[in-house]
Amino acid sequence: MKPEVNLFVYAVFPDGEIVQAGRLLSRNLGTVGRYEGFFKYSTSFLNHPKRYELDPQHLPLQEKVFTANNSETGLHSVFEDSLPDAWGRHILARKGGLAGARYAPAHLLAVLQGGGLGRLLYTEEEQQPSFRDGSIEFSDISAVIEEAGKLEEAMDIDSEELRHLLACGSSAGGARPKVLVSMDNQRWLAKFASTKDIHPELFVSLENAGMTLAASAGLNVPVIKKVSVTNRNVLFVRRFDLVGDEGRNALVSFRTLTGVYDPYGVSYSDLAAVIRKYSVDPGQDVELLYRQMIINILLVNTDDHLQNFAMLHTDKGWRLSPAYDIVPNIYQLEQILLVNGKHGGITAEDVIAEGRKSGLSVQGSKRVFNDVVDRLADWENVFANSEVPTAHTTKLKENIRKRIENRLKE
Repeated sequence: MKPEVNLFVYAVFPDGEIVQAGRLLSRNLGTVGRYEGFFKYSTSFLNHPKRYELDPQHLPLQEKVFTANNSETGLHSVFEDSLPDAWGRHILARKGGLAGARYAPAHLLAVLQGGGLGRLLYTEEEQQPSFRDGSIEFSDISAVIEEAGKLEEAMDIDSEELRHLLACGSSAGGARPKVLVSMDNQRWLAKFASTKDIHPELFVSLENAGMTLAASAGLNVPVIKKVSVTNRNVLFVRRFDLVGDEGRNALVSFRTLTGVYDPYGVSYSDLAAVIRKYSVDPGQDVELLYRQMIINILLVNTDDHLQNFAMLHTDKGWRLSPAYDIVPNIYQLEQILLVNGKHGGITAEDVIAEGRKSGLSVQGSKRVFNDVVDRLADWENVFANSEVPTAHTTKLKENIRKRIENRLKE
């Protein structure tokens, strides 16, 4: 395995133009799992009329070498945002012939190329990369589901038996299987159950319900479809980083924007402060974040870590991205992000106080809170229509019912 990875970084603008943004270098420090990394904008990008800061907090448009501050990855966080988590990284490693080797995250970027979410593409040679984003056709999804199950059951399975899965690269994979799919002349993120899940339909149905309720409660969410594929439910989420056939928007997580890897000391109002600094419409975006906070609390969506919030850079500038991964949680009652200094036992008073810390008025905070509670009143019918199974969800439903009916009063 090469101890040093040199990559050219390209940006795809909303109109489809591809421009070299700069170069990154990641180098093994000689100790297992320790790396150093550097990035430098290209002069042509700094002079380009559509130039923008890849990370507005940590990579300003300057002609200098920026050093990565994470020695565990050797990458600036904005480049980590291009990579999937756990399951998806394993697929990329298999695709690139890295499985079993000691590889750096930068090696995965070289395999990913243009197959990730967001605007950035990566090549080892200085040549304009292919736009191919790793999407498979809908007709291949059943084969991918079957191969994903085989892989989860036997990680040493032969690559020939995973040819559909490796072809798409699983460039969006997280803790559970996800792949990019082309369907109905649109491109989607397809999410399906893991063979290790306690119920085969539980998490797809819960996310379908959570996203449906979030939309009804006033959040900006992508289009979703729950589709049965060979007797398995798959949730399709339309990609919001794509523009037309060839354009892309940048997608940068709040882990990157805050520079924080441990989210437990971060509050929703901290995220609001970032939005106020960079959004071209901070008033609307802060209120949307506050609305999402309330929805997360009421629906027990407690996986509210910093990678589940992002800002989108369009041709008009930075905006809060559409909400995603809103999944009522059967395991955990406490939020990850702080609400008025608390992870659990959150009351209506705490919600209003966090609204004030986010820059909203008391009256405005109460208005949004009451509006969300009222709009979620039909949650049980939405759960039923989403076919949320009774098994394993009794306690969850009790908690949601209590929070909504009592309006978070103690």
